[in-house]
Amino acid sequence: MRRAIHGRWVAAAAAAVMLAAAGAAQAIPAPKAVTHGDATWVNGGVGKLEAEAMRHMASRYPVSMTFAKHNQGANEFVAGVKLRITDGSGKQVMDLGDSGPMLLLKVPDGKYTVRAEYEGHVKTQSLDVTAGHHEKLGFLWS
Repeated sequence: MRRAIHGRWVAAAAAAVMLAAAGAAQAIPAPKAVTHGDATWVNGGVGKLEAEAMRHMASRYPVSMTFAKHNQGANEFVAGVKLRITDGSGKQVMDLGDSGPMLLLKVPDGKYTVRAEYEGHVKTQSLDVTAGHHEKLGFLWS
């Protein structure tokens, strides 16, 4: 009987440790927002928990971007993307040397050009930010 009680106590203690560890893993904070001029962004999404946190934050940002590379038949997120955004008049709005794999962005309504460079290969997309509309840009390198 004593061994059965001891065995249950050990199992309960082990379960409590696993739950505490899982709770600690869930407590990974979301990346912080950065503001420079008229632009506010959140850059990150490395790892499953951080990516999930950013997906939950996306509704608060009119623009979301993802950066990926096609690798052995599948697309995988990448970081280390050089990102430059200019407004319709050609004024630089933001310039990041290490972005990705996800970026959330708030900028004033208007037309923008987004230039993303990964491993020396450049992709460019136009962006039209309008109130009440969420824009998703995906950059994929092969």
